[in-house]
Amino acid sequence: MVNALQTIRDRVVKAEAAGPGERRVSSYGGLVLIQKLARALRLGSDARRLLAARRDPSQGYETSLVAQLLMHGLLRGGEGFSATEPLRGDGPLLRMLGVERAPSAETVEQVVKYLADDEERRRGPDRLLRTQAGRCVSASSRSDLYSCEGFVPFWGDGTLLEVVGKDFDSIKTIDGKRGQLASGCFVGPWLTGLDFAPQGAGEETVCRRLMDDTVREVLRPQRLMNDVLILLDSLYGDGPTLDQLEGYEEKPSYIVGVQGLKEARRLMTEAAEIQWTDTGAKRSRGWAESGVAQMWLQCEGWASKRLMICRRWKAEGEFLWNYAAVVTNLTAADKRVTELMKRRGCGFEEAIWLLYGYKSGMENQWKELLSDLGLHHPPCAKAAVNAVFYALAGLAYNLAVAARRLGLDGERRTMRLWRLRTEILALAGYVVHHGRTVVMRLVDARDHLIEQLLAAMGRLARL
Repeated sequence: MVNALQTIRDRVVKAEAAGPGERRVSSYGGLVLIQKLARALRLGSDARRLLAARRDPSQGYETSLVAQLLMHGLLRGGEGFSATEPLRGDGPLLRMLGVERAPSAETVEQVVKYLADDEERRRGPDRLLRTQAGRCVSASSRSDLYSCEGFVPFWGDGTLLEVVGKDFDSIKTIDGKRGQLASGCFVGPWLTGLDFAPQGAGEETVCRRLMDDTVREVLRPQRLMNDVLILLDSLYGDGPTLDQLEGYEEKPSYIVGVQGLKEARRLMTEAAEIQWTDTGAKRSRGWAESGVAQMWLQCEGWASKRLMICRRWKAEGEFLWNYAAVVTNLTAADKRVTELMKRRGCGFEEAIWLLYGYKSGMENQWKELLSDLGLHHPPCAKAAVNAVFYALAGLAYNLAVAARRLGLDGERRTMRLWRLRTEILALAGYVVHHGRTVVMRLVDARDHLIEQLLAAMGRLARL
């Protein structure tokens, strides 16, 4: 038997332009949530204070205004310097944002290049990103911030953004792929730094600087240095990076990969069987055997030895051991580590690997930032210009994270950015004015999504 849900009614479809008296709506009225959040986080005042003004005030759009509209454009689905183009002509949305017109792609490019043209001006977007990240950290719930078994995760990483063409500067070639190298730092879910490696510098150099900036401008003001757990991969497992981490007066906890070091490899492969603790098969990982061990590692040029936690495993059907290692300043006496060991019923070495495993999950933040904001391909051939653009895009990313973490509830708090855009931001609405208050009246047919947005607006009103 065929019911109504199994059939499609064959109907003629036509399109007509609305009449002159009919109300116009914006298809992205849900961006009112982002605007509400930006006001709560004082984004406008921070941008005016930290971004360099135009040389001539009569030139047109202020740099702070272009930056804010660029963020809205990226969250609406625009990409590159053209991100603001979808805003042009969207009268209700522009009225909600408090502007008459949106800047063209040419104006956005001109302003971004102006900010990138001078070293002092270039620092403005970086400082703005960290200032806003600090406000987000301050507004975060404990569960969002202390998301790593009682620690606040603080990690850095880099990615190669592939380019095509001969005019790009600061080109790096990694595994046969050429591109510009972007490095970033995160504290919990919040992006605190994003920059491009200039000619002659690599990922580690840039990331170490971003970490210093984050410590100085975010972690210390928020009094989190004793709570952070710094997680870095084996690219950073050398003397200078470890010296930097141990040089902070607060002595923050860290776990850093070191399996790339020759001395670490030698110690693991030459270790006696009695040094290894058998941890059995891990069928979910495809391991037939596995084990862990503790050793002391002191490489050439190191002033002192460091505790190395080792792991080895044999994959199903293999006969040779695979090895991995990290160094850490954590001990079994740390209350958070002790509680993890009791809760998971594991030893100290396995607890360290459980903590280090959080980094692989957090790398999804990189993927979301690049994929959902269209950042896989830099908009300009010059790395300095791209650094400014990506710092402003990082602000848009943090706004999207804040909209979910601070505004939504339940499972919706961890939805992807693209889903936030299609379900919450893409709600149709029109603008009405009540004195100095602008109201986005939502007329979308999806009532359940309107209810979610209104509930989020209520939560943001309490910030």
